Amino acid sequence: MKTKILTLLASILLISFAARGQKKVTMGDLTKQQQDSIIFAFPACTKGTVYFKNGSVYNGKLNYNYYNPQVLFRNDKPVSPEDTLRRLDNLADVVMIEIGDKRFVPVLSGIGEIILDNKTSLVLSRKVNIEEKKTGAYGTGGSTSSIRSVSGFSNNGTSDGSYSGQTSFTNVEYDFAANSEISVDNRLFLLKDGKVSPLTKKSLLKHFPGAADYINRYLEEQKPDLDDVDQMRNFVNLIYANGGRK
Repeated sequence: MKTKILTLLASILLISFAARGQKKVTMGDLTKQQQDSIIFAFPACTKGTVYFKNGSVYNGKLNYNYYNPQVLFRNDKPVSPEDTLRRLDNLADVVMIEIGDKRFVPVLSGIGEIILDNKTSLVLSRKVNIEEKKTGAYGTGGSTSSIRSVSGFSNNGTSDGSYSGQTSFTNVEYDFAANSEISVDNRLFLLKDGKVSPLTKKSLLKHFPGAADYINRYLEEQKPDLDDVDQMRNFVNLIYANGGRK
């Protein structure tokens, strides 16, 4: 229940930031819990599955970092506290990742969440930007450089996740100044048959030829923002209801 509440909090905060357009929120406005809920997809490593193109599957505790876009997983046999987390770098070999009740697919240099699942799905790629205000020089907020990189898993890529140690991100500590500003960049994509393309008028017409007249009319009359997550989720649902299933 706690995980669901924190995930909901993160969603509310991110939606709030996105709705403010270019206006930014500073780290000093947020609690540490709120900061983590924005930077990470989940408040702790959560049971998930990675599906690879070669048919192998990895089961373990996973998370995703929106600030330093990377899939993180809990290492079951760390050699030190700093080795509790590792990151997955072979996203080119990944078909899909499930974490908790969310599903992700590789997009650009990271992953995007499937927010509307259908024959043609809607995918949201989110990037959190944090920049310290200039006070003589730009500061940085720390890094996850100590997290080891891996390009595969052993034993057919499976794991029982039996390690009973640390499960939260207390060993990924960012030292952001209170005046560091947070902004969120959202990008929308269409997913069909494993292929991802940016959401544009052209791609909508390509993916939904049976609803071409409706799409053109809706865009001309309603003038929706193709970068707005809620508007596009509603639009794609309307497309399916107006010939998009053909």
